[in-house]
Amino acid sequence: MHRKKDGSPMTSEVGEIMEKLKEKKAEYEAIASSDSSFNLENIDNRIITEVFGPERYGRVRFQGSSVTPTQYFGSSSQQYMPSDSQAQAEVQRLRDQIA
Repeated sequence: MHRKKDGSPMTSEVGEIMEKLKEKKAEYEAIASSDSSFNLENIDNRIITEVFGPERYGRVRFQGSSVTPTQYFGSSSQQYMPSDSQAQAEVQRLRDQIA
C-alpha cells in the first residue's frame, strides 16, 4: 500500500484496507497458535483474497489495471493450450475410458 512520507496511509480507504489485512493476519495467527495442524505457510495469499476478493481474469494484482500476465511474467509462462482437435481427441479418449 502507498503511504505518505510520514508513514500514514494515503487515503482513509487505504487505511481501512490495511487495518482489515492486519486483523485477518492476527486472526490466522491466533488460529495457528491454538491448532498445531494449521499451516501459516502461504497464508498471505489467502488473506489478500479474503480482503480484496478473487483475482480478476487476465490481470495481475497490485500492478495496475492495464497490466496483463503476459506483460508482467512474459510469454513463456503461458499455460499450454491444446488445439481444438487435440482437445476433442482428449475428450473422446476420456469418454471411451469411462465407457
